[in-house]
Amino acid sequence: MWNSSIKIDYIAGLIADAIDSYSVNGVNASFTKVIIELKEHFPNCSEEEITDIISLCTQLYSLKKTERADLVLTAPDSFRVKALRTKETLQKLIEDTEKSLTITGYSISDYFAEMLDVIIRKSQQGVYVRLYVNDMEKQKATLERLMAYKSRFLQVYEYQKQDDDKMAALHAKLLVSDAKKSLVSSANLSYHGMQGNVEMGFLIESPEKAKQIEEIMKEMVRMKVFMRI
Repeated sequence: MWNSSIKIDYIAGLIADAIDSYSVNGVNASFTKVIIELKEHFPNCSEEEITDIISLCTQLYSLKKTERADLVLTAPDSFRVKALRTKETLQKLIEDTEKSLTITGYSISDYFAEMLDVIIRKSQQGVYVRLYVNDMEKQKATLERLMAYKSRFLQVYEYQKQDDDKMAALHAKLLVSDAKKSLVSSANLSYHGMQGNVEMGFLIESPEKAKQIEEIMKEMVRMKVFMRI
């Protein structure tokens, strides 16, 4: 019974991962392993019954699962506001990322250099990193070391100035970790963004919203709003 319980927990985890993967990637291949494991554990079940089990689990998981949003704040330490802090939230998201990381930066200062080193290390460990910057020339000194490590795992894109509007810019401040968690904030990747200013945003736990953000950025690359450098 104990071994059976462990097996059920394992299959339940596979089903949850498959559902999350499907919601992000829109493919059914992630359920192949689930089907194999269910057939092995329930050898007397027909193909139709296995499909019904997966369908039932999917519906129950979808009903239980809800999106979550938490306030993320940059403010003086004296502020007694119950909220996540921008710097700590950003650091944890980057450090916990295992598969993919999408970051946009309107202004990136030397204050963020330590986290850039973490990003480089992540890319060397096989994490796919896409960094979108506004004006590379203005941030060249800060990003110089990162640029030396560009690879298929670490890609940098620059916003292309619009001929009809010289003031237009990449102004969004976003971070998406593992296509699941998204930090959307007013804070730049700088001292004042992390410490000095009053900045607000939300940490959103939602594969659907994360997928939307990543698809928007990829579409803008296809439209040449951003160019890989």
